[in-house]
Amino acid sequence: MSSAELSWDDLRLFAAIAAEGSLSAAARRLGVSQPTMGRRLQALEQAVGGKLLERAGQQYVLTPRGAELLPLVEHLVEAGLAIERARPDFAETATGSVRVTAGPWNSRFLARRLPELLADLPGIELELLSGYSFANLARREADIAIRNRRPVEGKLVRRALPDPAYALFAAKDYVAQNPAAMSAARNRECRWISLDEGQVHAASVRWIERHIDRPADIRCSNSANILDAIIGGAGIGIVPCWAGHEEPDLVQLSAPLEDYETDGLWLVVHEDLRNRPRVRLVADRIAALFQRYRAQLHPEGAG
Repeated sequence: MSSAELSWDDLRLFAAIAAEGSLSAAARRLGVSQPTMGRRLQALEQAVGGKLLERAGQQYVLTPRGAELLPLVEHLVEAGLAIERARPDFAETATGSVRVTAGPWNSRFLARRLPELLADLPGIELELLSGYSFANLARREADIAIRNRRPVEGKLVRRALPDPAYALFAAKDYVAQNPAAMSAARNRECRWISLDEGQVHAASVRWIERHIDRPADIRCSNSANILDAIIGGAGIGIVPCWAGHEEPDLVQLSAPLEDYETDGLWLVVHEDLRNRPRVRLVADRIAALFQRYRAQLHPEGAG
């Protein structure tokens, strides 16, 4: 190994390339340019006195020296991330930014109740992120996550929330023009709206596949588009009961779906942040908000 001083940033960069397998993917992950990645990798290899990664086709793979160094670097990266998670909260005050991530329906539920959620919290700045993919809490992509799947990763603390019930909804005008929507004949005679092929594992997509012997007539990339399409009279779709009941132009066509396959609803926090005042305060507020609306989220008669 040369006498050149090792750079923490270069070690972190090396771990990212090893994990992603390419300079471009690692550059996107760390938010730096690809040429910078190449230069910093070269500087690190000069500092350690040998090659750490080599090209194999389109991928970078570890050399024996790199394979020996990587576990040590991963420990450093994890320690650095733990410090970064803790750094904003050393003052132990319930102020600052809290980033909350949730799927489209649950982020909509929270967004419509933000005044209630943030009442008397003048020191809290809330970032509400919506998407189908799970944020990496260990890498501080979010402080709090609302997930529809029980977390199994290590170092995550979970809290069960009331699991929303789902039912079939259509617009009043669509039902008036298509009376079959109110009966089992809707499975054959009505238009159905679902998520697109990129969401094949979603519970709503699986339900429609089990009950309708043909593909959905209209497929959307997100839940907001599905709701808008239903409100616009395009057909029948699956909507959380609370969301459907908030739209005066919608009709609930079924009882809450008993065979709607979910894994519950969970509030998830990384254990390094669970006792940080600002995160604990917002997490408690979110949990209390979901409990307060339990009757609307899971109406009587829901399975």
